[in-house]
Amino acid sequence: MPAPSHAVNVRLPDDLVQRVDRVQRWLAQRLPGATRTDAMKMVLARGLEALESNETGVTAEDRAWMRADLSRLGEFEPYDFGDADPSTLGTAVQHQSDGSVLVEAP
Repeated sequence: MPAPSHAVNVRLPDDLVQRVDRVQRWLAQRLPGATRTDAMKMVLARGLEALESNETGVTAEDRAWMRADLSRLGEFEPYDFGDADPSTLGTAVQHQSDGSVLVEAP
Protein backbone atom coordinates (compact mmCIF):
# COMPACT_ATOMS: atom_id res chain seq x y z
CA MET A 1 0.00 0.00 0.00
CA PRO A 2 1.49 3.40 -0.95
CA ALA A 3 2.27 5.95 1.73
CA PRO A 4 -0.42 8.60 2.21
CA SER A 5 0.09 11.85 0.34
CA HIS A 6 -0.34 15.22 2.01
CA ALA A 7 -0.68 18.60 0.35
CA VAL A 8 1.34 21.43 1.85
CA ASN A 9 0.83 25.01 0.75
CA VAL A 10 4.13 26.85 1.16
CA ARG A 11 5.26 30.15 -0.35
CA LEU A 12 8.83 29.69 -1.58
CA PRO A 13 11.34 32.51 -1.96
CA ASP A 14 12.09 33.44 -5.59
CA ASP A 15 15.62 32.03 -5.47
CA LEU A 16 14.32 28.63 -4.34
CA VAL A 17 11.62 28.65 -7.03
CA GLN A 18 14.35 29.26 -9.61
CA ARG A 19 16.36 26.34 -8.22
CA VAL A 20 13.33 24.03 -8.37
CA ASP A 21 12.75 25.16 -11.97
CA ARG A 22 16.37 24.28 -12.82
CA VAL A 23 15.92 20.84 -11.25
CA GLN A 24 12.70 20.40 -13.25
CA ARG A 25 14.50 21.21 -16.52
CA TRP A 26 17.32 18.81 -15.57
CA LEU A 27 14.80 16.08 -14.74
CA ALA A 28 12.82 16.69 -17.94
CA GLN A 29 15.96 16.02 -19.99
CA ARG A 30 16.32 12.65 -18.33
CA LEU A 31 12.67 11.79 -17.68
CA PRO A 32 10.30 13.25 -20.28
CA GLY A 33 7.16 14.52 -18.62
CA ALA A 34 8.81 15.31 -15.27
CA THR A 35 6.72 17.90 -13.44
CA ARG A 36 7.48 20.70 -11.01
CA THR A 37 6.05 18.43 -8.29
CA ASP A 38 8.61 15.77 -9.21
CA ALA A 39 11.35 18.39 -8.98
CA MET A 40 10.10 19.61 -5.60
CA LYS A 41 10.00 16.04 -4.28
CA MET A 42 13.59 15.55 -5.40
CA VAL A 43 14.74 18.81 -3.79
CA LEU A 44 13.00 17.93 -0.52
CA ALA A 45 14.33 14.37 -0.52
CA ARG A 46 17.91 15.53 -1.11
CA GLY A 47 17.61 18.19 1.59
CA LEU A 48 16.23 15.71 4.12
CA GLU A 49 18.97 13.22 3.25
CA ALA A 50 21.58 15.91 3.91
CA LEU A 51 19.97 16.75 7.26
CA GLU A 52 19.68 13.14 8.33
CA SER A 53 23.25 12.35 7.35
CA ASN A 54 24.37 15.18 9.64
CA GLU A 55 26.07 17.12 6.83
CA THR A 56 24.56 20.24 8.37
CA GLY A 57 25.35 19.62 12.04
CA VAL A 58 21.82 18.56 12.96
CA THR A 59 21.54 16.98 16.39
CA ALA A 60 20.25 13.47 17.08
CA GLU A 61 17.16 15.04 18.66
CA ASP A 62 16.50 17.03 15.46
CA ARG A 63 16.85 13.88 13.34
CA ALA A 64 14.49 11.94 15.63
CA TRP A 65 11.90 14.73 15.38
CA MET A 66 12.17 14.77 11.57
CA ARG A 67 11.58 11.00 11.42
CA ALA A 68 8.69 11.11 13.90
CA ASP A 69 5.17 10.26 12.78
CA LEU A 70 3.25 13.52 13.05
CA SER A 71 0.20 12.26 11.16
CA ARG A 72 -1.99 12.43 14.28
CA LEU A 73 -0.77 15.85 15.42
CA GLY A 74 -4.08 17.50 14.48
CA GLU A 75 -5.91 15.28 16.98
CA PHE A 76 -4.35 17.08 19.95
CA GLU A 77 -5.53 20.26 21.59
CA PRO A 78 -3.56 23.42 20.79
CA TYR A 79 -0.77 24.29 23.22
CA ASP A 80 -2.02 26.27 26.22
CA PHE A 81 0.10 29.38 26.67
CA GLY A 82 -1.83 30.33 29.81
CA ASP A 83 -2.13 34.10 30.24
CA ALA A 84 0.74 34.82 27.82
CA ASP A 85 0.01 36.05 24.30
CA PRO A 86 2.08 33.75 22.04
CA SER A 87 2.67 36.58 19.58
CA THR A 88 4.58 38.47 22.30
CA LEU A 89 6.96 35.63 23.14
CA GLY A 90 9.41 36.29 20.31
CA THR A 91 9.82 37.15 16.67
CA ALA A 92 10.40 33.70 15.19
CA VAL A 93 6.90 33.57 13.63
CA GLN A 94 5.30 36.30 11.57
CA HIS A 95 1.69 36.30 10.40
CA GLN A 96 1.51 37.68 6.85
CA SER A 97 -1.34 39.85 5.58
CA ASP A 98 -2.48 37.05 3.23
CA GLY A 99 -2.95 34.71 6.21
CA SER A 100 0.24 32.71 5.69
CA VAL A 101 2.80 32.25 8.44
CA LEU A 102 6.51 33.00 7.96
CA VAL A 103 8.93 31.18 10.25
CA GLU A 104 12.24 33.00 10.55
CA ALA A 105 15.48 31.07 10.63
CA PRO A 106 17.40 31.40 13.91
